[in-house]
Amino acid sequence: MKVIDCGMAQSVTYYSPGDQGIYESKDGELYYYQSYIGEHTVEVQRGDSAWLLSDDKTTVSSFKGPRTVISKHVVTILRGYMSPEKHIKLDANTNLPYVNGCSTRQIIHAERIGDPTYQLLQIPGGSHEQAHHIHSTTRVVYVLSGYGWSHVGMEGNLEKTRLEPGMVGIFDPMTPHHFETDPDAKEPLIVLPLHVCSANGAVEFNHPMFYGSYLMNQGH
Repeated sequence: MKVIDCGMAQSVTYYSPGDQGIYESKDGELYYYQSYIGEHTVEVQRGDSAWLLSDDKTTVSSFKGPRTVISKHVVTILRGYMSPEKHIKLDANTNLPYVNGCSTRQIIHAERIGDPTYQLLQIPGGSHEQAHHIHSTTRVVYVLSGYGWSHVGMEGNLEKTRLEPGMVGIFDPMTPHHFETDPDAKEPLIVLPLHVCSANGAVEFNHPMFYGSYLMNQGH
């Protein structure tokens, strides 16, 4: 396990292939969850839901408790969200554009705006164009195939971590990051991000700090 602290309670926790651990949401987060990395048997309580990658890595599932879950790779338990039962087959096809040449596919759709969602993200081989960015919600990311790099932190103080199949990275909300692949990479990097809660789009910009604020060109 490797933890990169970006300050202001922002961090990324990486688990290498073969690692075993339990990650619990921090006190300041709005939603409670636990991610079980590696081999675990988990009792899902009534009122909670499980978000699971199958043992053969061909299916992503979500379902509500009570139920016993045996997980080999990663399963995340969301408290207080009773997901309808869904079992979706994985493939590498993507149908939605993402930033800077990346593409994505919604594997498990959010039932309503703001609900949890499972995505598949594909970063092309030889890509270093993905813009440094943040998300307002937690990401539990499983590396399904391919190799690449995760850059975390702010300019001048970036931490670079090698990504390989079987890794898990848990990105706290507002953690600056981006992914890239090697210049000579022939295969894309494919990752599965679970959004513990999904973004609300333009609603997130509907607050007093955005209204009445105007950017100024400082000559940079």
